[in-house]
Amino acid sequence: MNTENQAEKITRLEFLRKMGLSGASLMAVYCGVTMSSCKNEESTTPAVSTGKTVTLDMNTGTYTKLLTKGGFFVDNTNNIVVANTSDNGYVAVTLICTHQGNKNIIYSTDKFACTVHGAIYDNTGKNLSVAPSPLKTYKVTQVGNVLTVTL
Repeated sequence: MNTENQAEKITRLEFLRKMGLSGASLMAVYCGVTMSSCKNEESTTPAVSTGKTVTLDMNTGTYTKLLTKGGFFVDNTNNIVVANTSDNGYVAVTLICTHQGNKNIIYSTDKFACTVHGAIYDNTGKNLSVAPSPLKTYKVTQVGNVLTVTL
């Protein structure tokens, strides 16, 4: 492996601290003017449907946590997270974070979050932090205590 590529990795905050106030000010102006990844202007769009459906019977022990507001279920097989939100009922989003592609999305305190780098998304999947785009969302229908997610 090339030793030039083995430089110590630092966080953005550490980088700005090392640059000092003038360097940080210059970087903030540059980021605000030229880098689109510093903005959260992407709209939330549903994923293209494959027609595949996933059924979750909330009477079954595995899915009973979905009966409670704030409860969520991670389906690693289908790469989705299903949550019972306080404002939108049931929402299903991709498990894959749009920040760096990690499969670590959870639901916490009325937001979806990546446990790896802290990317935050609202209940519609819209990015609220470092992620360059929203999470893919999926249609959820409910009949009694059975949810059907259309992928």
